[in-house]
Amino acid sequence: MESRTITQTPPSRPASRTAERGAERSRWRGWLSSPLLIATVVCFALAAISAAILPTVPSYDPWSWIVWGREIVNPHLGFSTGGGPSWKPLPVIFTAVYGLFGGASPTLWVITARTGGFLSLVAAYRLASRLTRGPAWMGAVAGVIAAIGVVLTQEWSYYMFRGTSEPMLVGLSLWAVDRHLDGKRGTAFVLGVGAALIRPEAWPFIGLYGIWLWLREPRLRVLVIAGWASIPILWFGPPWVGSGQPFLASVHAKDYNGHLGSDPFLEVLRRGSDLQILPALIIAAAGVAIAWFKDRDKLWVGLAAAVVGWWVLVVGMTLDGYPGLERFYLPAAGLTCVLAGAAVVKIAQFVGEWISSREGWGERAALVTGAIVAVLVIVSIPFSTSRINEARAQEPIAARAVTRLDHLSAAVAAVGGHDGVYPCKVSFAAVNHGVQTALAWKLRVTLGRVGTSMRHSGVMFVGPHDTIDGAPPAIDPRLTQSTLIAHVGEWTVYQRTVPGHTTCIGR
Repeated sequence: MESRTITQTPPSRPASRTAERGAERSRWRGWLSSPLLIATVVCFALAAISAAILPTVPSYDPWSWIVWGREIVNPHLGFSTGGGPSWKPLPVIFTAVYGLFGGASPTLWVITARTGGFLSLVAAYRLASRLTRGPAWMGAVAGVIAAIGVVLTQEWSYYMFRGTSEPMLVGLSLWAVDRHLDGKRGTAFVLGVGAALIRPEAWPFIGLYGIWLWLREPRLRVLVIAGWASIPILWFGPPWVGSGQPFLASVHAKDYNGHLGSDPFLEVLRRGSDLQILPALIIAAAGVAIAWFKDRDKLWVGLAAAVVGWWVLVVGMTLDGYPGLERFYLPAAGLTCVLAGAAVVKIAQFVGEWISSREGWGERAALVTGAIVAVLVIVSIPFSTSRINEARAQEPIAARAVTRLDHLSAAVAAVGGHDGVYPCKVSFAAVNHGVQTALAWKLRVTLGRVGTSMRHSGVMFVGPHDTIDGAPPAIDPRLTQSTLIAHVGEWTVYQRTVPGHTTCIGR
């Protein structure tokens, strides 16, 4: 009889489960190796180091976001969006979390804002390199020029030192483009929504991109709906709760004096052209022309169209009554610097190819290309000196701001802190305009309880009239009685009252 050997296979995991776990591990590896995540970790570390070794103090608007963040997480303070600058949702999302950390909140916010600024430089480098064809060194040159161009945009160093949202806005915008080009459409959309929670000019872009995703990426439709819904909810909901006016941000923005002069249209165009150095604007335009007429490169033209579209929105909103400030153009300026960095190389390559086509010059094409890059950079240097000087001046200015606000804290302590200034619910205080929001933080009150004019009897803090503090409070002519109650550093604190009025006056 024939014997048969039966081989039994040992039990194993179902193939489908093994495949699922393998796919999950692959997803985690892909996520952890994401250039955005790696860049964020590195940039956060740089921002934290900068906070430790450089003067770190928020400016006027960031202090308001920090105050609102504290109010959101502290039920004893109430929540009021009146009395300060325009509401911006994204910064307050961060500061609401940081409000749980008490006195560390201002520093945590500045670190976050600087992280966004460093990320914008990384994104500018990546995008300019992507637009560049040829040897790797050419991409590196384009990327470095683009990043330097961003740093040289108007008041960039001030924004980085003082924790404003503008560098973060540029970072979100450029990384959204980078992620889209890498096929990470969901991440690109989320980053675009983040930009739309800082500047309303981003709303049309994220609206159109969401429609494109809806048609091309059905799996992302839930994300698109959630992102679209978050914009009106976060822009209009908190001001409605905090002031009863859902459109308070728009009202505050229109009330701001943009000093546009007799011809707002020409002035706002001038501001847009002045934001980046002039050679960046000219070189970017030349690069786009070459890319279109020579290569029919749709990516270059698409990025240029985004720049023009942002300009149109800023100009249109200015003509509708908004202040048209230079910083409103910053995402467009960031893309312009990206195009300029890549255009330096593209122009050099274009001229180098033309020269190499001539007899006897073929072997010198690379040398000619490098020489033209050097010439374009050198020609741009005289246009950069004022921006470099502006950047160098920011560290001592920020150091003075830190000292000034330290003295303000000491002045607050000298008059008894919150209880000394606000003995009852109707007590009032006023201070120089530039530090109104900072004083509200130090006194633990809503912004509406610190004025920039002495319109009621109360306590008045007076500091130097300069770019740090702004103008001292204007005084109602009825408040003729003045009593000095403290003098600390460069701050003087008075009681200003109507004669005979002593009820609920601090100190």
